[in-house]
Amino acid sequence: MSVILRLIAPSEEDLIMAATDILISTDAVEPALRNDYWREVTRPFCDTTPMAGAATLEGAMRIRTVAGLTLGSTSFNAQRYTRDKWTIARSPLDHYLVHVLAAGSIRGDFAGRGAKAAQGGICIIDLSRPYTCEVDAGVRLATTVPRAGIDKLLGARDMHGFVLDPRLPITRLLVNYLQGLHAVSAELSASEDVAVQDALLTLLSAGLAGTAPAQDEPKSVLGRALRARTLAFIETHLADPRLGPDLLMQRFCVSRAHLYRAFADLGGIAQMIKTRRLDAAFTALADPRNVTRPVARIAADCGLADTGKFRKAFVARFGMTPQDARERGSHAAAAPDDAAPLSSHFAAYGTR
Repeated sequence: MSVILRLIAPSEEDLIMAATDILISTDAVEPALRNDYWREVTRPFCDTTPMAGAATLEGAMRIRTVAGLTLGSTSFNAQRYTRDKWTIARSPLDHYLVHVLAAGSIRGDFAGRGAKAAQGGICIIDLSRPYTCEVDAGVRLATTVPRAGIDKLLGARDMHGFVLDPRLPITRLLVNYLQGLHAVSAELSASEDVAVQDALLTLLSAGLAGTAPAQDEPKSVLGRALRARTLAFIETHLADPRLGPDLLMQRFCVSRAHLYRAFADLGGIAQMIKTRRLDAAFTALADPRNVTRPVARIAADCGLADTGKFRKAFVARFGMTPQDARERGSHAAAAPDDAAPLSSHFAAYGTR
């Protein structure tokens, strides 16, 4: 028999909610439709499936958006979550997901890092990377935090699947802060919204600075600046057949050795360009709005004009052919636009 954990009965203060709150619950739909409903609700983050012994997915959420943060109070029964390359391509989110475990536990594989978190702990998930995890029936306070703010304070760190120990003072402080933020966020003014986001970033950075392992990156400030500028240039010139080391050396007035040092930990500049082109092609093929565009045209638009090499590289990276990605995408709902925030997605499933 599956265990279903409901949200705690609201207090009088909870009943006085802001008009921007979005309430979502599987109780609002027929039992036969609950699995599909909950999977669609959670689709931007992962593919959700029931755990063994729990035939039906159960869950409830209260969602609120504050100054670029999406705050969610969620309860659920035992579930399995998978975010793979397909999900990332369909719903690219450049955010960290910060989970406060109010009840229950989480365990899984986060791109090669095994992680377990228990009640009172905090689990950090990098939504740009794949993961698979299982959760007990529980309650979470979940907060999406834009990557740029944390990376600016911490630099490049591998925080995917990182768990803050509930016994640490900084963890307890963060839990208390996030609980307070979720409780009073509807009453904050616009200027206060910005202040609380800055405070959250500062506290998260303090908690992670001494524990989350630093990733390899250029040691010098100039090296890091070169990499950031080069990556931005690559993103906007993927279709340019000239894009490569020679063009980048000319564009940024640097030597080949300097350019390669800046990208050594990412497999080299040529590999980085190839990877970004393949990811862009995957995203385009998975989008049902592109169903009539020829595969070869999409590949060429991403700077991959050799169809034979494109197909081979695509299969090696994604484990499926370009045609498979197109077929799978043709049966999926359109991916959310960049202009449509998470709150728009959740509003489509809300009860008020």
